Amino acid sequence: MAEYTYKAVDPKNKEVKGVCQARNLEEAEGVIRQKGLYPVQVTKKVAKKGFSLARKIQKRDILSFTLQLQLMLSAGLPILKAFSHIVAQERNPKFREVIADISKKIEATGSLGESIASYPQVFPPFYIGAIRAGESSGHLTDIMQELVVSIERQEELESSLKQAMMYPILIMVVMSGVAGFYAFYLMPKMMELVKELGAPLPLITRVVMAGTGLVRGSWLIFILFFIGIVIGIFIYSRTEAGKYNMSFVKIKFPLFGPLVQKTVLSKFCHYLALLLKTGFGLLPSLDLLKGTIGNHSIVRSVEIMQERITKGESLSESMKGLPFPPFMVSMVALGEENGMVDKQLLKVNEYFEKDIERLTKRILTLLEPLILIGFGGFAALILLSAFMPLYQSFGTLK
Repeated sequence: MAEYTYKAVDPKNKEVKGVCQARNLEEAEGVIRQKGLYPVQVTKKVAKKGFSLARKIQKRDILSFTLQLQLMLSAGLPILKAFSHIVAQERNPKFREVIADISKKIEATGSLGESIASYPQVFPPFYIGAIRAGESSGHLTDIMQELVVSIERQEELESSLKQAMMYPILIMVVMSGVAGFYAFYLMPKMMELVKELGAPLPLITRVVMAGTGLVRGSWLIFILFFIGIVIGIFIYSRTEAGKYNMSFVKIKFPLFGPLVQKTVLSKFCHYLALLLKTGFGLLPSLDLLKGTIGNHSIVRSVEIMQERITKGESLSESMKGLPFPPFMVSMVALGEENGMVDKQLLKVNEYFEKDIERLTKRILTLLEPLILIGFGGFAALILLSAFMPLYQSFGTLK
């Protein structure tokens, strides 16, 4: 007998969490249903290890696995045969172990959804839910195709954001290195020459030298202070309050806040549309989303939505007053009227994706000159404070 943790909803649509004993996932779901509950997420408890498989298994690995499996199943290849081919081709050793174990579980249980549910640290909740829905409806290959598109689009979006930020970061690193070279290496040598010539030091030079001298003399304290701040932020971010507050700061942060918020909302729309399209109920879909969105401020909003829906409100009504744009609420309301909420959510997602691209370009257009002016001004200050007394010294000699 194994121990399973579960999330379920009761007849009044109230969320219930608990633990049960069962021989397999199917039996665990049966035990939960016997209690008069509808299982939303059921996972087997596993012993904690010194490392997590999910740390080394990337989203692109899951994308490649899903694409290969979908193509092979569409071609009519038996699922176990498809898994044997994927295992043989997989380059990531950790993921290869996972796939091989899933294959063994499929052989024993006959269920792909039940087998991948054994690895909630690798496959996100919405992925497991979509696979199980596709399996029960007999449209597994169609659902897997949707998953491929979903993961691919989110991967492309995240990749484009990272690439867009690389250039300004590179500029900051290079200009910081140049300024540091002048301030901590070149300037002290030049000032020794100035002192030998006996020329007076201007105020700007004395201020810069005092600042660099303070940093050189107390560099260990500064490093320890910086490390302490990083450790403190890390520990705080692991608490419930810290997760929420830091997520809230991210979406309210000047310049980058709207970009983060729209990225999270894009993910929300895309994944909710996919789950609703697979036949998942609204409340179970929202529950699966909470483990996938990645922003605890929006997760808190989803929990509020669930509470409102259980009281009889519609999806669009439950979104009002929360960090969802009015046009998004209107589009969902329109989808509720014509019975096409999933399609309306996909339209909203397309808008967010295009808006994210526009916003990213706008931020970079604004950020690049600000970085150049800021770091260029700092470097110019260092150079001016170094060369001004030297120039005055040569003038005195003449």
